[in-house]
Amino acid sequence: MLRGGLAGLGCVLGAAVLVVAIPAPHAAQPVAISYRADQAALARLAPYPAVAPAGLPASWTPVSSELTTGDPVSGPVSGPVSGPVSGTGGAGTVTWALGYATPDGALASLEETNASAAPFVRRMTNNGTVLLPDQPAPAGPGGRAWTFSATPARGQRSMYAVSPAGFTVVVTGSATWADLRLLAASLRPVVPGG
Repeated sequence: MLRGGLAGLGCVLGAAVLVVAIPAPHAAQPVAISYRADQAALARLAPYPAVAPAGLPASWTPVSSELTTGDPVSGPVSGPVSGPVSGTGGAGTVTWALGYATPDGALASLEETNASAAPFVRRMTNNGTVLLPDQPAPAGPGGRAWTFSATPARGQRSMYAVSPAGFTVVVTGSATWADLRLLAASLRPVVPGG
């Protein structure tokens, strides 16, 4: 019995040595994607003054992009939009989601749409609680002030601006407030062919 116990202990110690001696693989590096096709389609289709980041540091990695279009009659169409979509270009809903991995591995995303503002903001901020900003923020689209919100249970921070022209921009994610402000400050109008 003692011999069996020692053999078992030897196996456990051997396994422990292997676990300690072999380093764990590093977290996967984010895979950069190109969002230029979605941005070009957004410029063509959005019935609002669309915005996109410009001049972010090279250490920010674009990791996701989805352009969704639709109208009340035909419904939403997701994915790459290669040509004119029925109900857009002034009459339909156009929504763009662009996600980044920040240098410290957090996520920050731009979400914009001309859909109804209140439900869009609730969904994008996960029903975030409105906060008073602790520092000044860059002006939002159309010179509007940003509203700040947080959803601590999800580790989410958000900034959003609702334009009287009928579109909403949300900057949100697990990124720091400084990174979200940087993303918000980088937003520039998107022009067709630009």
